[in-house]
Amino acid sequence: MSDAVSRTLFEQQVDLTSILLQRMQGLESHLLTRVRPHLPHDAGNAIDDLIVALDAEEWIDPNLHFYVDAVLGEMRTAIARGTTEEKVPIPRNQLIGCTEAFDRHKVRNPAAEALQAALPPLEGLYSAAREALNFAEAIRLSFQLLHPD
Repeated sequence: MSDAVSRTLFEQQVDLTSILLQRMQGLESHLLTRVRPHLPHDAGNAIDDLIVALDAEEWIDPNLHFYVDAVLGEMRTAIARGTTEEKVPIPRNQLIGCTEAFDRHKVRNPAAEALQAALPPLEGLYSAAREALNFAEAIRLSFQLLHPD
């Protein structure tokens, strides 16, 4: 019998929630030191909403993944704004059948680089939140289907 089959739904949910709680650890500091300084001022509301959602000590905000997604959206927008594309000439000795060709190379400004480096913890939190909350919702809906009253 496989491990997934032998474990109860509750045990599986506890494992997913534990992973989510681990991902939440230190995120407020990460947001304040590695994300907020590199975002435009108007993105502050998304960060503030996420910090409030992370601060819940006795429960996990069921909308946590929406708040994380909003911050990720702000970050990706700022990264795109801080990224330019440069044409880099290909050396003539590597050209076949033409006299001039270019590669495109993306260049990020320092703020965009910092935000790109700050993405992984938030992406991990988003995935963990979606997984834990979706599993809990699946359990709730399953019970509702089995016991409609």
